[in-house]
Amino acid sequence: METFTLNERSVAIDFERGVIAKIISGDEQLNCGFAPLFSVKMRDRIGKSRVIESTKCQFESFSDGVARYTFEQFNIQVLVAVNGDGLRLRANVQNKTADLLEWIELASFSVCEKLGGEEGGKGEIIYPYNEGCIVNNMAYRESMPFKYVEPDYPSKNSFSIFPNMVFAQFIAYKCDKTGVYLGMHDCERTTKHVDFCYYQGGIKVFMRAFCDLSYGEDYQMPFDCVLQFFDGDWYEAVDIYYDWFSKNLPQNLKKIGQNESLPTWHAQSPLIVAYPLRGEFDADITPNGLYPYENALPILDEIAQNTDSKVMALLMHWEGSAPWAPPYSWPPYGGENEFKNFVDKIHNKGNLIGLYTSGFGWTSKSLVDENYKKTDEYESLKISQAVCANSDGKIESRICTAQREGVDFCPAHPLTKAIFKQEFDKICASGIDYLQALDQNHGGNSYFCYSDSHGHPPAPGKWQQKEVNSLLSSIEKRGVVLGAESSAAEPFISQIAFSDNRYELNYYLGEPVPIYAYIYHEYVNNFMGNQICAMLEKKPNNFTYRLAYSFIAGDMLTVVINGKGELLYAWCDYVEPKEQTVDKSTALNFIKTLNAWRNKGGKKFLRGGKMIKPICIKTDKQSFLLEDGKTYLTPNSVLTSAYSFGGERAQFLVNYNLAPMEVELESPCDAYFDVDLKICKKSVNRLIIEPLSVVMLKI
Repeated sequence: METFTLNERSVAIDFERGVIAKIISGDEQLNCGFAPLFSVKMRDRIGKSRVIESTKCQFESFSDGVARYTFEQFNIQVLVAVNGDGLRLRANVQNKTADLLEWIELASFSVCEKLGGEEGGKGEIIYPYNEGCIVNNMAYRESMPFKYVEPDYPSKNSFSIFPNMVFAQFIAYKCDKTGVYLGMHDCERTTKHVDFCYYQGGIKVFMRAFCDLSYGEDYQMPFDCVLQFFDGDWYEAVDIYYDWFSKNLPQNLKKIGQNESLPTWHAQSPLIVAYPLRGEFDADITPNGLYPYENALPILDEIAQNTDSKVMALLMHWEGSAPWAPPYSWPPYGGENEFKNFVDKIHNKGNLIGLYTSGFGWTSKSLVDENYKKTDEYESLKISQAVCANSDGKIESRICTAQREGVDFCPAHPLTKAIFKQEFDKICASGIDYLQALDQNHGGNSYFCYSDSHGHPPAPGKWQQKEVNSLLSSIEKRGVVLGAESSAAEPFISQIAFSDNRYELNYYLGEPVPIYAYIYHEYVNNFMGNQICAMLEKKPNNFTYRLAYSFIAGDMLTVVINGKGELLYAWCDYVEPKEQTVDKSTALNFIKTLNAWRNKGGKKFLRGGKMIKPICIKTDKQSFLLEDGKTYLTPNSVLTSAYSFGGERAQFLVNYNLAPMEVELESPCDAYFDVDLKICKKSVNRLIIEPLSVVMLKI
């Protein structure tokens, strides 16, 4: 057993057993049980795989910071170094077979089987999944759609993969006011599995790096795996990653204020108005009153006037082919001339238009519109050569199977690049302002491909990020801003500048927190998104709560409308009573207030500021019943976030309720109640915040 002392804390590694034995902070042991020091997944040419854990390997020696192990299929060296509050580890693997080293897991640790939200549990997991989440109930996670799944082929768009649903390269565990951070500080940003799962009587917290190799090749880890202590809350855990990220930016990434490629409208905080041209929800194209296109103009005008905001009509089910039928979305339903007239009228009003498309897929047959079939083209264009395949060549897809039959394109193949450039170029030439090009490709990345005939290593890896960025760079954007479903993961932010931030999906996991904005807000602003799976019970403060959350996260706001111009709780709203809609006057008045702060008194902070840790506040809690009928989301009655910009710091307090709320501040601050920053109370530590209003503190 080797004990590594880290500023009055310690990590004990039992090299002979191949486990991290103890993680000690003060008098408290943070880990529970044993997780393997490393695991290696090997894969043969027909896709048969085997995971070998360090506990099954033969320990040879530990000297000069290097632990050496052997196994019948490989030799491995684990390099361990002490650095301040943490350990830096790397692994080098000698492959003794003709198989492929698919991924390596390093420095995993195990915590209590029950988290702090369960009886007898403790602690919580800080998870950079889908814009950020705190998970304190493992049983709840496992009962929901986003339960733990081992990623494999064919891809599922909810896999806990970086850079997809996971946007950054770390995960952390906090217990009381201390915690353990696990990160892979990889400048090349290769594909990783970042997750946690039940494991031998505990919960294993882990990261796996896909090795980006071909068959029979050795692996040398080119980056540090970091195991580090922190004190405080999720902010302090994320600070470790931000410190590394800010010194190792992805290529071409610029802060918003220096990004000349962003259009003028991006600085004007448009309100997104999302709606389907036809149908009500995903698998429906029946008339809904919003076609012809111009039928929506009076509704858009009303919303713009009542919110004092520029609006962006963001259309679904607009495709002339069939909804959710990539790659051939163009021409638009009704023809190019009719669509162009609509675009011109929207622009003449000073407003904007955007379109959803459905990412890197091929649709052989639409299940929404029986007239759309491309089975002959699949054969004649030899599409099978360009799609994601398993190691044995088998082709399958799990994406949008309720809407279409099809497969997933691999971005490395020249045919993929040619088709998507051709199709995206057509859409960008139509005069639109925004294209959510990569709906379904959460975060912007492609799906798993194990083909050995596309010119990339025959497994997931850093090639995915390179090839996606190459494809996106080739598009003639003509000023059109591109987006993805969820927000752009780290390697894609420079090209995917405005996305559908689906933080509400984290209601399936725990409590959303704006980790994404805390790291990246200086570089990218997103929008609230269409709120699919916003499964909170329908109360008067349901929608206003979600608006307030997006506002404090620095995102632009969204409403979803139906053919009558009513405001829906969410796209694909299935929460009972289904016919209930949002109170339109209340919502639009609140949006008017929030957008005034985004465009006036709070603009420099909410557009280009660095999110910082806010001063603590005390206020009442609200309660929203979740989908399982027994679990509650209990956010503060007043939401808050803080930003710095140009040496100034500001904190926003938002009361999303229909009644006044009292807030006690940890320390006295000047408080601005007026969006023009003219009305100020000096050095207050207790505030009454009026219903549906914002206060800005000078901190």
